[in-house]
Amino acid sequence: MRLPTPHAAFVGGAWPAVPQTQASALLAVIEQLSRSQYLPEEELAAARRPQVEALIDHAVGQIPFWRDRVAAAGLDSESRRRDAPDAAEWNRRWATLPILRRADVQSLGNALHARALPAGHGGVAESVTSGSSGRPVRIIRSTLDYFYWQAFQLREHLWRGRDLSGSFLSILRNEQRTVLDDTVHLQRTNDWGAPVATVWPTGPSYLLDYRAPISALIETLREVAPDYVCTFPSLLLEILRRARQEEIRLPALKEAVVVGEASPPELAALCREVWNAPLSSTYTAGEAGAIAYQCLEQGRWHIQSEKSIVEVLDAAGRPCAAGETGNVVLTPLHNFAMPLLRYEIGDLATVGDGRCGCGRLLPVLEAIPGRARDLLMLPSGDLRPPYYGHRAVMQVGAILQHQVVQTAPDQVCFRLVVARPLSPVEEQHVIAVATEALGGGLRVSVEYVPEIARGPHGKFAEFQRLFALPGE
Repeated sequence: MRLPTPHAAFVGGAWPAVPQTQASALLAVIEQLSRSQYLPEEELAAARRPQVEALIDHAVGQIPFWRDRVAAAGLDSESRRRDAPDAAEWNRRWATLPILRRADVQSLGNALHARALPAGHGGVAESVTSGSSGRPVRIIRSTLDYFYWQAFQLREHLWRGRDLSGSFLSILRNEQRTVLDDTVHLQRTNDWGAPVATVWPTGPSYLLDYRAPISALIETLREVAPDYVCTFPSLLLEILRRARQEEIRLPALKEAVVVGEASPPELAALCREVWNAPLSSTYTAGEAGAIAYQCLEQGRWHIQSEKSIVEVLDAAGRPCAAGETGNVVLTPLHNFAMPLLRYEIGDLATVGDGRCGCGRLLPVLEAIPGRARDLLMLPSGDLRPPYYGHRAVMQVGAILQHQVVQTAPDQVCFRLVVARPLSPVEEQHVIAVATEALGGGLRVSVEYVPEIARGPHGKFAEFQRLFALPGE
């Protein structure tokens, strides 16, 4: 990948470029990340530990909630000075620090906010997570934390080798849109915006509000003919199906990027088939920013270990082995405004096995199957991801959109948006495939609906359980 020369801060410093302050700082972090991605796990943990200790000390000094928890685990500064724990002892103590649940963050609220920030961390801004796990929480972030978010966004662009001179179109929600009707709302900007355009010259970008008919979105895509398109997996799936049906091509498209949801298993192949473009996915969260990025070479997700401590734990709180699926527990390292130590975010992930063929030594996730709240409950009371024969069900071409809803412990309903009424054979195919895949004595029914609404942040829940589990 040949990057353009960075923006020059002043005339006479164009090459080799002398960037402005923000760009210089981002480039300095990127240079360090270019080396740390090749560090063995033990070396990376050692390099990261001073940052973890600084976060812990700040949390203990600023937030009463953390004092007893950290001291009981032997991770406070006094215990560390007295015992000088080596790496193995540090890991043992870390594992005794109680998990912070999402419900804890909701109930504690401002009690998790630091009273003051260290010099250089800037101000704070509040955001609310989308609540795709069913438990929306309010998070405050520092200016410094946002800076690190931007640095890791740059890393993802560099990993994917994107052509920054191309055009980038996002089909997401535009909060500036005031009139909601069936017309297309397209906003053009002369560059890709921060953080990329902070450092390098880029091509134009577009924000297409997703709240428009699929036909209108596709027509706008064809008119803009972007080099890159970014949207939700469920929306891209609908667009690709319609584009295939109407033989709409995007010959300039270099890559499709999906965010915010787990990708349906057939999406990558469909993107290749319809638009001859690769598909990439990112794993991020409102509480932590970048969690894992998909590898260009092998398609697995590299954990961004310099940004957060990411643990995948089984039901007993033990680290999952390769091939096992467990709960994701995060410790973001740079947000001193609201330290979250061992925070269970509500996601599931499958631990990868061995090194990645790309040569990077950052640990990998093999899969990110879904949200913990999105698990299917069997009549026995057991939980599992909702495998329901998705690929076979979608062989029925008239299905434009679907949503699987568990209405009771023994009942599942397929909500279908269809281009035409399904024949009795097609409907029975859906029921039979889903019944076999779901197993466990679940009864499957079909309901036809004119549309399936998205959540308030544009996210789409492909599977929903309409009743809570004990303790939820």
